Amino acid sequence: MREPPDYDAIERNLWKQNAAAVSDCLENFERNLVNKIQTFIWRFGFSEEEVRKKINEDAMFAAHFAKEPRRTGFHEHVAADWLKEEKHISDFRILPKSGAEAYYVTRDGEIRKGMRNPPSKSLDFYWQTGNTEFFVAHKYTKEGGGNQDSQFKEMRDLLHHFQGSAEKDRVLLIIVDGPYYTSQKMSDLQRFLRSHPPRSYACPIEHVPDIIAEYVSPIAIR
Repeated sequence: MREPPDYDAIERNLWKQNAAAVSDCLENFERNLVNKIQTFIWRFGFSEEEVRKKINEDAMFAAHFAKEPRRTGFHEHVAADWLKEEKHISDFRILPKSGAEAYYVTRDGEIRKGMRNPPSKSLDFYWQTGNTEFFVAHKYTKEGGGNQDSQFKEMRDLLHHFQGSAEKDRVLLIIVDGPYYTSQKMSDLQRFLRSHPPRSYACPIEHVPDIIAEYVSPIAIR
């Protein structure tokens, strides 16, 4: 089994890179940084000149203004890079989040593109293995809370809706990474899986190769 991505180590490296880039962002009046500085000024009453001077002189102070990696969607890109290394994945795509080219699971279980009022979150990845199309949602969640619990419900709703699917050459795969997804959470998701075509799965990313292996040969048992 391949080692899964080390999201925490990657995030720490991104924090360091983003901290090192603060001075350049300051010089270029990068909008996100300007907004952070204005918020800091409003909260504590320092002048903009004082804050800019302190950022240029004190790397530790500057680091507090670094761009937050998780807001850049890095988990998705890390997962995509990991999946692309699987030799039995072809035509891999990162799907749009919205608009005419985004894919959703309807309440009837159909995977449809470009819905005006979608009943679910959009799907994240697409690929083909053998004669089967994989539509994939990916979520990394570190800890519990209101927003995180809502994201978990989104994953569960996708599986629930897909139970009505009749598209036999398609698979819905829910990839969930991070310590939030305890054995209890996984058991909750797995209550909504389809065990016959069209199949659905819920697993951490390191188990994806085992699932793909079932679809490599047209005579594979499914």
